[in-house]
Amino acid sequence: MHAGIALRLSMVLAVLAILASGLTGYYAYDESRRLLVTQTEKNLRVSTQVVGQRLMMALREAMRDARMFAMYMRQSESGKVSGNLAFARMAPTLLQVRPEYLQLSIVEMRPNGEEKHFFAQEGQAVQRKVDRAFLGSHIEQVMRLSPGLVYLSEVQPYSQGGEGEPERLTMLMATPVPHDKGGKSGLLAVLRIDMDYVAHRIQAELPMNYKLHLAWQDGLSIYGAEANGNNGRRPLQTQFPDVAQIVSGKEENIVTGIQLDRQPDRADEVAAFQRVRITDFVGGGAFILGISEPLIQVWQEHRALAGNMMRIVLSFSFLALIVAWLVSQAVTRPLAQILESVRRFAARDSGGILPLPTRRKDEIGQLAKGVEEMQNQIRDQVATLEENHQAMMHIAHHDALTGLPNRLTFFSNLDEAIAQARQHERKLAVLFVDLDRFKAVNDEHGHKTGDAMLQEVAHRLRHGVRSSDTAARLAGDEFVVLLNPIYNADEACLVAEKLLRRLNPHLKMENLSLSIEASIGISIFPDHGDTPQALLESADAAMYVSKNAGRNVYSVAQPGVRRHREERRHKPEE
Repeated sequence: MHAGIALRLSMVLAVLAILASGLTGYYAYDESRRLLVTQTEKNLRVSTQVVGQRLMMALREAMRDARMFAMYMRQSESGKVSGNLAFARMAPTLLQVRPEYLQLSIVEMRPNGEEKHFFAQEGQAVQRKVDRAFLGSHIEQVMRLSPGLVYLSEVQPYSQGGEGEPERLTMLMATPVPHDKGGKSGLLAVLRIDMDYVAHRIQAELPMNYKLHLAWQDGLSIYGAEANGNNGRRPLQTQFPDVAQIVSGKEENIVTGIQLDRQPDRADEVAAFQRVRITDFVGGGAFILGISEPLIQVWQEHRALAGNMMRIVLSFSFLALIVAWLVSQAVTRPLAQILESVRRFAARDSGGILPLPTRRKDEIGQLAKGVEEMQNQIRDQVATLEENHQAMMHIAHHDALTGLPNRLTFFSNLDEAIAQARQHERKLAVLFVDLDRFKAVNDEHGHKTGDAMLQEVAHRLRHGVRSSDTAARLAGDEFVVLLNPIYNADEACLVAEKLLRRLNPHLKMENLSLSIEASIGISIFPDHGDTPQALLESADAAMYVSKNAGRNVYSVAQPGVRRHREERRHKPEE
């Protein structure tokens, strides 16, 4: 009679323990899966935002080159294309340093409607021809532009005409060449941008498991999808049907492909898409940009977690059958402790997680160690996802070559500093630092040496100012320094002198010893401007005063004298 009651009691306890173990395992598994899904969605959304900023940055760099090229042609002899050696010298060089440009052109509109077309493209010398349809339907919009405005076409296929040469997807960027006496000169500066190259370069900057998808606003793929009709372009929504919501304008961004109710196939992907509107251009439009990741890779850690959970449940079930007969009370106490610890961990109550009885030498101790291993594994997975998030944020706010804050971060810091300075009635200064003769270093010693010089300049600037100041890289050999706060302009001048001295020591690398010189322009808030753009333009104008004064000096801006960035002429020949 006693044995029968003990047996029945032990069976009841064992069944309850097994049921509790199974429910605990399922609860922890389900919550951890949802946590991973949420973190994956967040990472993909942030990644699409960062890549969208990177794409627009590439287009704005091309805009700056188009304006620069137009200003360069304005300074050529009598503004004529015919026989212009300036175009022949500059075009191949620009194509060499900017491999994303397939073709660089100057188009002269003649009274009879013909287009006299000078062009240079990859693998070919500068050529000239008369082509009535070079700009096609874009010509009317481009000819209506005022000097300084830039037209950007939709994505269109283009072939260089070589035998067996495949078509490439390109965008035309055009701007009028201004006349020396004002107005239009009748010339157009035109860039043809290889969008496949731009997208491929962005893809190379992404983590290996991320895949870039780029399409035009109508959904036709530019990069990332297999060719299929429409000049080799495949509608993105055939691969990701939910993208149709962005194409139709119902949604601006979506996340698709995450399913919790089935095991993913190798072809399944989780992806985030968003509309990236093209601003600052005439024409323009919008891209549909997405980043996908194999769903099976997202679940890879999850399957390992499920295996551990299953082993824990089976181990506990076997353990329950043995110990329920012997020490039911001793078993229920640590099990309750483990259950509560798992519950709190699943609820992410880090301040109240109970310690697990891992020091026990029996099966309960093994179970506790298994639960602890599961918790540590989840923590590691979440930490890895957070590290990826931080890395993407660092790429968005810092220059890849020098590690300095980039243009976006500098303007954000400057805007915040202006608000504080205005509130406390203080001054601050912006120093525009432009390297002298940097182009000669690139031409004579190569871009690797030029990059090393930029990194050394960034190091010297970073360590030449206070911790409360900001040194950043705008682009190329242009740097800016924010001094916040200062008491007067003399203090900014002392810092400029100090920076010039820090930059002057030669850069020694291998068998080279290169001098570093810079021209500095200084603007003071609020004397020379009360907005970030106004201060930067004033400092830019003062920097050009330093250039004209012989270089390797600094100059303070004059009130009311500014130079708009988009209207800058070329630097003096270096």
